Amino acid sequence: MRFFGFLEYAFVIVGATGMAAAQYFYLPKGFHLGLFMVGAGFALGGLESLATRRMSFRMATHGAERYDGAPAVIWGMLTLAIGAALIAAAYLMEEGLWRATVASVARRPGLAIAAAGVLAIAAGALLMFHRGRRGAWRMLLIRVPKAFLGLVLIVAGAIAVVLGVIEWIDPQSYARIVRRGGDALGLPAVQRWWRDFEIPFF
Repeated sequence: MRFFGFLEYAFVIVGATGMAAAQYFYLPKGFHLGLFMVGAGFALGGLESLATRRMSFRMATHGAERYDGAPAVIWGMLTLAIGAALIAAAYLMEEGLWRATVASVARRPGLAIAAAGVLAIAAGALLMFHRGRRGAWRMLLIRVPKAFLGLVLIVAGAIAVVLGVIEWIDPQSYARIVRRGGDALGLPAVQRWWRDFEIPFF
């Protein structure tokens, strides 16, 4: 059993359990601490993958060796970004800044949209790697769907990055694009959901 693998899972599992218990017993600080621990587990896994170029969250020393190198680096960037976002959310909730931050992002969502696009591109690129066993059935049932999903994520992420940059540079042009394509894509519903989005204990 790997020490770092055990530590990463321990942080995530203990933190998630603490969040559930804190919500049940209405302990706001416990919820914030649990969220921080989950974020710390993901951040630790991301740092490990970036430093070793091997997949994190693995219990066996020789596990997931076929993803060593570039896939592990992409995985590390994803998990580190998720961990950092969770830690930042825990801090904002603890300091009572969550509502103000969400309102600010809702007013100018360009950076958040672009960041989500970058994460989608990274996730899509990770799905495009195929280093496992070969075979016709495996190709048809696993590799082709994974590659298609990865391509969809990459295209969607690229669109999100472009929209985020447009919003940051020219909010009026972004607003026109959203109005024209919003009904077809269901964006108004997403924006309404984001405005009403709430997390307990902030």
